[in-house]
Amino acid sequence: MNKEQIENLTQNWINTLATQSPKEVVNLYTDAAILIPTVSNKIRKTREEKLAYFKTFLQQKPKANITESTVTLNSDGATHTGKYVFNLETDKGPQSITCRFTFQFKQVENGEWKITHHHSSLNPEN
Repeated sequence: MNKEQIENLTQNWINTLATQSPKEVVNLYTDAAILIPTVSNKIRKTREEKLAYFKTFLQQKPKANITESTVTLNSDGATHTGKYVFNLETDKGPQSITCRFTFQFKQVENGEWKITHHHSSLNPEN
C-alpha cells in the first residue's frame, strides 16, 4: 500500500456517502472499528451503533472534499489524517463545515482494506 492508495480508500468512503446507504458506508469498517463521529457525542463501537449514526447523518446528503492530507504507513496498516469540508443539506438550508479527520486502515483476512478507527470532529474555528 502506498500514500495514493490510502488516500483513495478515504475518497472511496466519501464517494460511498453519496449512495445514501448506511449499510454500504458501514461495510467499509471492520466490525470492531471505533467511530468517533462528527455530529454526535456518542462513540460508536458496534455495527448497529454505526448504522444508526449514518442513517441520521446521511439524511443531510453530505458531500465532502479533502483540503489537507497526511498519510502515515506502518507495518500493519496506515493512518490518514487531515481536513475535509462537508457540504450538508440541513433544515436551516445548505451548510458547509470544516472538520478534522483520522482514518486508520488495516488489511483484513480476505485482502480487503477496511477502516479500524475513524475520528472526525469540527474545527474549533467553526
